[in-house]
Amino acid sequence: MTNKQNNTLNMHELVQLVLTTNAAVWSSNPAMSTVVATINSHLSAVGADKIVQNANSKGITQTKQMAQLNMAVAAVAIANAGKAYAAATSNQTLYNAMNHTKSEILGATDNMADTICQGIYNTIAPYIASTVAYGANSTSLANLLTLINTYSALIGTPALQLTLISSATLTLDQNLNALNGLLKTQLDPLMTQYQTSNPVFYNQYQAAREIKDLGHRHTVILTGFIYNSSNMALANATVSLSGTATHTKITTATGQYKFKRLHTGNYTITVTANGYVTQTQNITVNENGTVHTDFTLVTDGGVGSGIGVGTV
Repeated sequence: MTNKQNNTLNMHELVQLVLTTNAAVWSSNPAMSTVVATINSHLSAVGADKIVQNANSKGITQTKQMAQLNMAVAAVAIANAGKAYAAATSNQTLYNAMNHTKSEILGATDNMADTICQGIYNTIAPYIASTVAYGANSTSLANLLTLINTYSALIGTPALQLTLISSATLTLDQNLNALNGLLKTQLDPLMTQYQTSNPVFYNQYQAAREIKDLGHRHTVILTGFIYNSSNMALANATVSLSGTATHTKITTATGQYKFKRLHTGNYTITVTANGYVTQTQNITVNENGTVHTDFTLVTDGGVGSGIGVGTV
């Protein structure tokens, strides 16, 4: 998968996790249930495509090469015995049919290598009882046939595997595009109904919908949502950042704040809002990524706390 595909898939899997976690909120909504079922179906297909796409034809190629080598060694051993017997009995036709080398078989095309060894087997078979003294017998002949069949079964397999990988790459991209369309045209509009009725679920979904470039994260992001004790979003709350950097943000209508382009270090987040107890949360960030911290404020006279929900 490309970096872009990985980032998109990570977003879809996070959306799926949010939906699964909050199933009790939306499961009675037929429209939501239909869309979620379709999303899950596409994600299952993507998972199957990933397995095929990640398959490596190199191992199959190496297996075929080993099978060809084993077949060539066995075939030449019998051919040499056949040549010796043919020379002793002045059988020039048999001698010519046995005149093959290991390098010839290994250097031949797949089908030709199979044809050479099968020809050796077919030609020597009527004489096998007479070649025991020369180093070939019915057991070694049967072993050659087994090795020929093993090699024959592997002919074309690496090319087939590459075709399957190419096809999986195409269908994976198609499924990701279908998922993008489902979220944009169906799920995003459906989710707006939860913006006020269940802002926690809505905000989790919106956070999951952000495509994060997991392969190229060069800065720290501190983000989260501010709620009241009834789990309703608090807009216009003041969120102050101090420590390694100093900034101030005002929460959006969904209660979100976000500090971007920060460096690793020690931070203190302070949240204030009219009528609510001020809260602080100390955070240590040791590596680049996103740290998500939500706060639930209580009215004056109560006690609240900031809750860190993820450090990357």
